[in-house]
Amino acid sequence: MSKLPTSHWDAAALSQQEISKAIALLTRRLDVIDAQCGAGFPLFSPDGAHWKVSSGGSWMGGFWAGCWGLRALVSESAKDRDKALTLCAALSDKLQADTLNRSLIFWYGPALCGRWFSDPDAQHLASQAATAVASSFDPELGYMPLGCDMGGGVDGRQRLSVDSLAATIQLMQVNDDEALDKAARAHTDALVAACFTASGACSAEAQSTLQQEPRQSILQALDRPGGWSRGQAWAMLGLSHAAIHWGSPYLDYARAACVYWRRSRRTPFPADRPERSDSLSDPSATLIAAIAILSLSELLDDGDSWRAYAAQQIAALVRSSYFVRRDGAAHPGAFKGACYRTGPAGCELVESPWSSFFLLQALCMLAGLIDGTEQGTQLRSVNPADK
Repeated sequence: MSKLPTSHWDAAALSQQEISKAIALLTRRLDVIDAQCGAGFPLFSPDGAHWKVSSGGSWMGGFWAGCWGLRALVSESAKDRDKALTLCAALSDKLQADTLNRSLIFWYGPALCGRWFSDPDAQHLASQAATAVASSFDPELGYMPLGCDMGGGVDGRQRLSVDSLAATIQLMQVNDDEALDKAARAHTDALVAACFTASGACSAEAQSTLQQEPRQSILQALDRPGGWSRGQAWAMLGLSHAAIHWGSPYLDYARAACVYWRRSRRTPFPADRPERSDSLSDPSATLIAAIAILSLSELLDDGDSWRAYAAQQIAALVRSSYFVRRDGAAHPGAFKGACYRTGPAGCELVESPWSSFFLLQALCMLAGLIDGTEQGTQLRSVNPADK
């Protein structure tokens, strides 16, 4: 069990020096992880020294490529850029995987790196992925099902999951194709209808059953709305990008989801499952929520206050014991802030490429290296002639 005091935490925003230091620690940490994992993709580490490794990256591979892409934006190094793009290319065998989590793989890897570095190969891979993901849209169900691979299970083709909503919405825009955009919007509407509540609380999963008379698909939520902190944060991120792309009514939905988060999660270290007294904290959920708020704030009349709130949440995480902030410490730059099911025994707090990506992304947003509205708009590029 890992808990921090929830009543007292430093609410002051990070200084530019603190932001720069944290970015430097995180980006240097990538070299250590890379050396520990060899040719494989890192998945998670409970202790910062021993990693579960995958040859293909599972659903996390895009985040590992994205970490190196963010590092290249910071360093302006062609070597870092090439590392990111090589990792993107290694993800191509996931194009036909039976999972909507392909959106996570190809948005956070090839789509973002292709955009940041104007790389045609990464852009082409992202375009292929968008087409492949859109082809999974089931007109009878009215959404893109989770699929059976990567933990989807035997019912995966009747299940709807919130985790990949933001990535799916954004990936469907890379081809500038009206049909793909329409599929993404229908998918979002199905999720809103099944999982979103008027309070702003969101369920993380839903499942369809086929009713024969009259013949129709009935989609029902599988969990209590707001009962999983990271699920609520994923919903906030997805609805924020729905608002960015389509405006009303998604702006109202996104704001309500953010208000619910702020009301129900009083600390930057929320319980993974608040209704359980033995629940671990999940700081990674706060990161996703903060990025959602930073993205949405550009559309809100009171956006300044929301940005300040998000900055305070990120600051609390950076200053916490979940993030190793000292040079000379055992694992400087390690962010052991992801509550993740590592096996049959249950969840552990681990270091993972997706949670490290979100922390690095949040810091880069605060530093102005990437744009808060589009969450990946290139503000400066790496030229092949750069160092």
